[in-house]
Amino acid sequence: MRNSITVFLIVIFSLSCSDEVRFNSPAMQAHKNGNVLWKAQFRAADIDNGGFVIEGRNSGEIVQLITTSDTRGTFEIGIDTGNIAIFKDVDGTVYSTENMPDPSVSIYPPTGQIIVEDVDNDDPKNIYGTFWFYAYTADGLQAINFNEGVFYKVPLLGGLLQIQ
Repeated sequence: MRNSITVFLIVIFSLSCSDEVRFNSPAMQAHKNGNVLWKAQFRAADIDNGGFVIEGRNSGEIVQLITTSDTRGTFEIGIDTGNIAIFKDVDGTVYSTENMPDPSVSIYPPTGQIIVEDVDNDDPKNIYGTFWFYAYTADGLQAINFNEGVFYKVPLLGGLLQIQ
């Protein structure tokens, strides 16, 4: 009986999580540092320098995803790929996949992936996809990661500037 209840709760939880993005349309969200659900209150996208800039903001935090092309596809994030993920926290600390970690923090370089699954023909157009990334501060001493990220029906509004 106990196993049946556990299975039932897992199924209910799984169904509620998969529908969450669809019912919060548009949406941009991910798990920050593995367990904290980060959800954007503002989302927008832009096409700049031939690629997408996808941005989500909440309570002083910003996530930006930048690709080298404005087409559907998988964009690998890493040093010298041109595809970038950036996080700016409430204190103004910037984490970027363009920064290398200090060897005392990690021996692994920044990495990640932005998958642009669709761009619809609505007015304004909307962009859909998923992402994950590991990023570091400029000194390489602090790290952050986002996983299971989703951007759903984020409008291409324009006017976004890359975080510096």
